[in-house]
Amino acid sequence: MRRKERVLVTGANGLLGANIISQLIKYGYEAIAMVRRGSNQKSLNGLKCDVFEGSFTSMNDLSEIIPKCEYVIHAAARTKHVPNDWQSFQESNVDGTAMLIAYCKNVAIKRFIYVSSANCFANGSIDSPGDETGKFMQWLKGSGYAWSKYLGQKMVIQEFKRNNFPGLVVAPTFIIGERDARPSSGQLLLYILKNRMVFYPPGGKSFVDADFASNAIVNALTYGRLGHSYLIAGENMTYKDFYLLVKKTYKLRQIHFTIPGPMLKLAGYIGTLIEKVFRISLPLNHVNQRLICLDNYFSGAKAQEELHLKPTDIENSIFKSIKWFDQNGMLT
Repeated sequence: MRRKERVLVTGANGLLGANIISQLIKYGYEAIAMVRRGSNQKSLNGLKCDVFEGSFTSMNDLSEIIPKCEYVIHAAARTKHVPNDWQSFQESNVDGTAMLIAYCKNVAIKRFIYVSSANCFANGSIDSPGDETGKFMQWLKGSGYAWSKYLGQKMVIQEFKRNNFPGLVVAPTFIIGERDARPSSGQLLLYILKNRMVFYPPGGKSFVDADFASNAIVNALTYGRLGHSYLIAGENMTYKDFYLLVKKTYKLRQIHFTIPGPMLKLAGYIGTLIEKVFRISLPLNHVNQRLICLDNYFSGAKAQEELHLKPTDIENSIFKSIKWFDQNGMLT
């Protein structure tokens, strides 16, 4: 009997990583979940996969697990925006990615899928959403996370061009779905679900289903062009409309208020001033403020066509996410 092809997934206990593991199992791969030692693995409950406790920044750990695999999906990254300085992201998101690429080159991995961020591309409007041709927005250098992810995806593309490295980039937008144990993007949902009065910013973004995003990434093991980038986008919605959809889905009785853009802008610049004077990082600075006030919309047309994807309904994504939170006692 032929052995199943093995796929290593870094950051496998995160929202996206756990859903990737689920999709790999569904499509007949042998999934290897790479997680930090002692980390929360609740998101992997019920999934028949091998768990490897280690770090992609450790050459010893890489040498132990990567030679046993045919593919690598690099979904791990430091995502916490506090602190937000560049140095806080460099070791894991840039240096660690470079180490992982170098090792994969040595053992001739079949394909390397780098999970980037939609914010590495220029956004667009509802009528004309951003796509893969959009360049990195220079003002986002002020976000240590966005800048580090851009440098990571740049390394993958350059390695393909210079050394024919079998890598490609997938860049999801804002992910909604089950298995968000820590939680990450689910913090927005939990905020809406747990409060009678909720406040939303004036901007909007692309909300994408976790199953859809993970299916795209697993499909990229077979489809998609090496050296290319693929935006994994869902439904473009204002924050107002998204909040109302959550309210409708969970049948909430609550009041919604918009936060005026000028007020957020002032708060953002005050946050940046405090960061510079007192050398501390705050959840809101002028970069984060600009992001949440932005019409941050993207098109996933290229990925849908080349990675063979079927569109999903974000209302169903919200329902699945809420159900998972409820079943795991996270709504109390």
